[in-house]
Amino acid sequence: MGARIRADRLSLDVPAFLQRDRESSGWGGLFLGAAFDPPKRKLLRLLDNISFELREGDRLAILGRNGAGKSTLLRVLNHVYQPSEGKLTVEGSCQALLNMSLGFNGEATVRENIYLRGIAMGQKASFLRDQIGQILEFSGLGEKVNHRLRTLSSGQKMRLGFAISTCVQHDIMLMDEWVGAGDADFMRKAKERMQSRVGGSKIVVLASHSTGLLRDICNRGIVLERGRLVYSGDITASLKYYHELLAKLRTGELIEPEAQPASGGAQIFGAVEEILLERDTCVIRGWFIDTEGAVPGGLALQVDGQRYGADTIERMRRPDVMRHFGLSSDNCGFRATIAVPGMSRLSELGADVQVLGGESPEHASAPLRIAGSVAALLRAAS
Repeated sequence: MGARIRADRLSLDVPAFLQRDRESSGWGGLFLGAAFDPPKRKLLRLLDNISFELREGDRLAILGRNGAGKSTLLRVLNHVYQPSEGKLTVEGSCQALLNMSLGFNGEATVRENIYLRGIAMGQKASFLRDQIGQILEFSGLGEKVNHRLRTLSSGQKMRLGFAISTCVQHDIMLMDEWVGAGDADFMRKAKERMQSRVGGSKIVVLASHSTGLLRDICNRGIVLERGRLVYSGDITASLKYYHELLAKLRTGELIEPEAQPASGGAQIFGAVEEILLERDTCVIRGWFIDTEGAVPGGLALQVDGQRYGADTIERMRRPDVMRHFGLSSDNCGFRATIAVPGMSRLSELGADVQVLGGESPEHASAPLRIAGSVAALLRAAS
């Protein structure tokens, strides 16, 4: 059986009871206001017109700041919430690692809770009966099998929930952050099992703030902001958009959904962090990548409409850029030398100088961002 997820204009409204703002001079006024001015019921839209489609082989990262709707969307995909509008199609068996304590009862024993949580996940009692031994062994709770759940520590409960949740390989895996709890030995086993389950799943959907983890696992990404899907693309482009989104939000800029990126090839972006002049040769340091996560091979300098290709490009390690964008390699920094005949002073570059990136110096056409300190130096020099 194949696996597929199709979200078609999904929206989710939930009821909330809101109290009208009012001033009170004391406790008496506060209690009278609560008695005669009860909260009003209002529908809040948590997800707004979200559409995407996943097929076998897709590993989707859900990006967004806290409160953007990541966990809510995962719960809609797992049928915890039914969408208020739109249509959701999920084909294939689904495993959700969202709430490790789902179905647990503190007064029931560990053995009984294996049945309770397993049945809450849709498993049959006959199947769970055969899984009890390996669940207890994996979680290290064999000696606690007849103890009430409330006597266990929070770490032991998490280990039990993880062992039950991952005892079966499913077609689709939904995860809210990378799950793990316990001592070093259990963390090692948990990581190995998670990697196995992710590798064996036909579709993976992961919400996390760890860009490195998302870059390692996912090949696609969507960005949510206030319940709206504002960007969808490959994982590197999505991570780039997400970091730019955070920068815009810090300045109070209004965010609107972006049109889908054209399929006409990868886009190149990067930054110039230093420009020096050694005789008639410019030495430029910075970093650049494309939206597929690859490092371009060409660089050029444009001065007063005249282009000069790089003579040499030395690759530099940039682990900070790798972590920021979730890249698989840190070999994205560069130190380039570009000869500009007749130039004797840095001021001759002018404030409108551009550094361009591309697959080769001849095809370099994507302007790299010039750092503020460099731009200020060029303006001062001119």
